Amino acid sequence: MTFSFDLAVVLQRGRSRTKRRRRQRDIYKSEPSQEITFDLMIDILTRLPPKSLMRFKSVSKLWSSLICSKNFTNCFRKVSSPRPRLYMWLGIDNKNVLLSSSSSPKYVSTMSSLVVDQDLTIPAMKGYSVSQVFHGLMCFTNGQSAQIYNTTTRQLVFLPAIEESNLLAENDKSKRTMYYLGHDSIHDQYKVFCTVSKRGKRVGNLVTWVSEHWVYVLGGGDVSSRWRNIPTSCPPHRPLTQFNTINIHGRMLYYLARTHLSKCVLVSFDMISEEISVPQLPEDLVFWPRLPIMIEIVDWGGRVAFLDYPDFEDEGDGFENEVVMKVWVMEDAETNLWSSKTLMLPPSQMNILNMPVVVNLSLMPRGTTREGEVIFVPQIVRYSKRTLNISIDPQETTDFYIFIYNIQKNHMRKVEITKSSTRYVTTKWDVIGLDDVENLMYL
Repeated sequence: MTFSFDLAVVLQRGRSRTKRRRRQRDIYKSEPSQEITFDLMIDILTRLPPKSLMRFKSVSKLWSSLICSKNFTNCFRKVSSPRPRLYMWLGIDNKNVLLSSSSSPKYVSTMSSLVVDQDLTIPAMKGYSVSQVFHGLMCFTNGQSAQIYNTTTRQLVFLPAIEESNLLAENDKSKRTMYYLGHDSIHDQYKVFCTVSKRGKRVGNLVTWVSEHWVYVLGGGDVSSRWRNIPTSCPPHRPLTQFNTINIHGRMLYYLARTHLSKCVLVSFDMISEEISVPQLPEDLVFWPRLPIMIEIVDWGGRVAFLDYPDFEDEGDGFENEVVMKVWVMEDAETNLWSSKTLMLPPSQMNILNMPVVVNLSLMPRGTTREGEVIFVPQIVRYSKRTLNISIDPQETTDFYIFIYNIQKNHMRKVEITKSSTRYVTTKWDVIGLDDVENLMYL
């Protein structure tokens, strides 16, 4: 398949209009029309920024179908190398603003500073919260409803209701619906994994749960027109917060859940085989109760790990002693082999925090970087001794900053998030996650 060389000229006109290029175009006009191969045209297009490709979709139906095709989006994802982006939301006048920040090209590897350079807010997200960002896709949730938003193409789709769900049909206030994104690399499919849970029968003094599990394929035509139920022999469980989740290489989803109020388990879902399992936890890892000590699930270089970190709250006198943390790493998923190590963060490292003196202001994990560094965000943590529940509220400040902890190097650094030309006056903000993929997938 070939294209006229005149189409390539369209690409050239979007760049610098120097005298040299004008003379070249004059030469091309006087010469007979040449042709370039389809492969070369693909190679040219995949090197363009996404904004240009979105404009070129209007050139013709052929170009639109080409740019939206799965083969082209896969080629673009392999060639493109975007800078890591930190996604965050701001609470302004009872509404949320969705922003993304990127590091300057000079500091991509160290990510020592971030600049707010994109406003991704759309009217359709009103009333919804962002639960996850994965491969350029975002999941908006509002109770049982969910939407998928492509941050590159700005396309938004509503996920259909799970009509066959018995739990969702019930009028039960204890119901909880959680959505997770992942990628099936064998079939090249993006999937949404959904768990629905509610309170079950009381067994003695224990409250149990009832749960269902469903899968939906994005952009799959007739295949994705409905949810499929995933049967499992795993015990019914209720996932914890959306932040207690990691995705290893897009395929293996891990999240923390409870089989009853006093027992926490690790649950895994394989996006390819669509199997749910409950890997065995390390024997010396205890989740309940563990306050004020926190335990977070993290991605340790492609392996699931747990970080036992202290409450970083500074009571005003500074950190005088070493901060002790412990990490457990799953060495072998098949045999459930875990290793552990203890980390000592010296006071000189902790002095970089310099957090304002706010009651219950602590650092909470908000995902990891591709290098396995943990992203900590200042949050207000409240603990109820009566109900034994933890509530985490966004930090109330107009200064944006995060802390990045390199577990392997045992090093903490502070990263400032500066505003661009737009001034955001806000009292609440939080981080959704970090992503470094520009996805042209048509949902």
